[in-house]
Amino acid sequence: MNTRKPKKKLTIQWMTGTAMMVAVTLVLANTPLGLIKMPFLTATTLHIPVIIATLVLGIEAGLITGLVFGVNSLISNLTNASFFAPFFINPLVSVLPRVLFPVAVYFIAKSLERMLSRFDPHRVVTYVAASAIGTALHTTMVMGMIYLLNAQKIAQMLTEGAGVPQAIAQKGVGTGIAVLGVTNGIPEMIVAAVIAPVIALALDRAMGRMRIRR
Repeated sequence: MNTRKPKKKLTIQWMTGTAMMVAVTLVLANTPLGLIKMPFLTATTLHIPVIIATLVLGIEAGLITGLVFGVNSLISNLTNASFFAPFFINPLVSVLPRVLFPVAVYFIAKSLERMLSRFDPHRVVTYVAASAIGTALHTTMVMGMIYLLNAQKIAQMLTEGAGVPQAIAQKGVGTGIAVLGVTNGIPEMIVAAVIAPVIALALDRAMGRMRIRR
């Protein structure tokens, strides 16, 4: 994690990197590359640019990229026909977790970097762990907010025989949402733990070379 960057100063390098992560988020959000289609739910890779922005550019870049991710999610679900789409229209579900989880990624990475600084591959371990744990927290927050805000409504839909995901129909609202969170969250964790560190480490090296040349 790059702790040498000035926190308050907007450098051209920082602005360019943040804009790039925002652009990648928007591309992923509007193409099949950013979505893993599953029955009743869409697992996403849109959180990966947020993680990369946080690890490489700092918490401010992560917050901006996460906000773009959340707002895009809210807007896209206005016309989405999936079961969970109406719940994502609430910014507490679509936006808030996407703004909060980069904060967790940042402090997890910062803490691990301090703890493991004596070991040569500490940055690799730090990035992998922060990516995986951050993704798990993101999924937990999103699904948790869906449960907290809509459990009664989903239970009523279940009672009325409305179409609900199979996990909820079989196991009930709370357990069913937890099962969906786990089954979607684990693949997202694995993908994030592989892709985000590779790109983040490459950007770290590239940005380091740019600093040396200046």
